[in-house]
Amino acid sequence: MQDRLLELFHKYVNDSCSEEELSELFDLFSLPGNKITVKELIAQTIEDIYQHPEKINILLSNTDAENVLSQILTNTPDIATKTDRQPKKLFSRWRYQAAAAMVAALVGVSYYYYAHRSVNTPLQEVAQTTPNPLNITSGGNKATLTLNNGQTIVLDSAQNGLLAMQGTGRIVKPKSGEIIYSTEEKNDEKILYNNISTPRGGQYSLQLSDGSKVWLNAASSIRFPVVFPATERKVYITGEAYFEVKHLVGARDQSVPFIVEADNKSAGKAGFSVEVLGTRFNINSYSNEPFASTTLLEGKVKVQSHSSLQTRLLSPNQQVNMARNGEMNLNEQVDVNSVIAWKNGYSQFSAVPLSAVMRQIERWYDVNVQFEDHVTDVKFTGKLKRNENLSEFLKILDLNNIKYAVNNSTIIIKK
Repeated sequence: MQDRLLELFHKYVNDSCSEEELSELFDLFSLPGNKITVKELIAQTIEDIYQHPEKINILLSNTDAENVLSQILTNTPDIATKTDRQPKKLFSRWRYQAAAAMVAALVGVSYYYYAHRSVNTPLQEVAQTTPNPLNITSGGNKATLTLNNGQTIVLDSAQNGLLAMQGTGRIVKPKSGEIIYSTEEKNDEKILYNNISTPRGGQYSLQLSDGSKVWLNAASSIRFPVVFPATERKVYITGEAYFEVKHLVGARDQSVPFIVEADNKSAGKAGFSVEVLGTRFNINSYSNEPFASTTLLEGKVKVQSHSSLQTRLLSPNQQVNMARNGEMNLNEQVDVNSVIAWKNGYSQFSAVPLSAVMRQIERWYDVNVQFEDHVTDVKFTGKLKRNENLSEFLKILDLNNIKYAVNNSTIIIKK
């Protein structure tokens, strides 16, 4: 029986439990003879997160997560024996919160399961996880391509194959769904620009004619040449985009620069530019965010503010944040996995204020969010799959005792 408990527990942690297996797992949790085994599994989970802190699968406020973990540790002497360390010595603050989030996820889902399964369980004894009737689906691959002549193509409904010819450039949509630009000619006499834009609740990816790849987040756009000129590659973006730039050598064996111009009202009238040679990086330039950010994963980039004329040279795992006046602040050690989680199908947060979380929810689910006056801006740590319905995220608000109301497609966060 304990072998089965161990098997189901690990399937749950890896998010691979079926509904039947989840039901069986919680039945095993409730058996008195399994109490010690459950404590040991929780202890091992905490150790695993210490080694792999990215294993978080639910959003919890820092306070609630730490309270849950503290209660478990207080009432579970086996954990102290197994780890031979006290919790605050075992974890840095972030890893402590990560462990709390994972363990609280287990406890929270268990509470939620029994609250809806057993008529004998008093509701006041479990977390408030009553499902909300709002059932808005998550975003998906949605975008519009605008050609140089003004013609528009809705990419998500366009048939696979050749979409258009622009000068010497070919635009193809393969079965995989992204858009691929290619050319047999390296030089066009006239530069023709295309534009791809995503709505709220949309995302899309494309490959430029030089082989560089771009992923667009929701409510974003990119303007780019169908075929790049020989001496420079320059594109223009709004919103958020992730780039994997191909290193390109031109005449006289010199590298051809790749420049991203970001239009962001919060970063000054002229925005800013990012110059690269061959690298992977993310730019977040949403105008409703308090600052614009450039995060480097690989290679080197130079970020320049057109208003303050400041420049920063980034190394991997560094991020530069640009304020409204163009002033830059360098973050020398950033969690890049959280930054690009959107590109990999997740929303991931590490001590992020609720207001910032809800701005992402607005863009991805195409809803509006309002905050009543004097709402406490609690911070969240966790990870949520982006293909979940909005109702799944609302359960997390319930779990954290955050009061809200839903009016059509508007979520009102109450005090």
